[in-house]
Amino acid sequence: MKLGGRQLSVMRVLWEHGEATVAEVQQFLDTDPPLAYSTVATVLSRMERKGLIAHRTKDRQYCYRPVVSKDGAGQSLVGELVDRVFGGSPAELVNHLLASDQIDKDELERIKELVIEHAKRTRRNP
Repeated sequence: MKLGGRQLSVMRVLWEHGEATVAEVQQFLDTDPPLAYSTVATVLSRMERKGLIAHRTKDRQYCYRPVVSKDGAGQSLVGELVDRVFGGSPAELVNHLLASDQIDKDELERIKELVIEHAKRTRRNP
């Protein structure tokens, strides 16, 4: 699954709000300048054709909702990033993050905790 920048922004709105009309999505999107109503409607229509979202009709308006979960999309996007940028190596992605200025002391501690928790789970459930 590939999500462009606008599509990911729309998915974030729908994940946060659960369901929204075109006008509501347009309102919740934080873009400068704001996207035109017709642009938002086109993005939603294309996303529905891809199977990312679905709609129901309410008071003659389409109310859109996500079909793809945030976790599912995240796994897909991270997997694509690892494959395309880091040659399929998750360790290279982690190394890149550790070498960057994006991880402070608190984040590093959180990452350590997550690695320990993951190692415990995988030992119990091989």
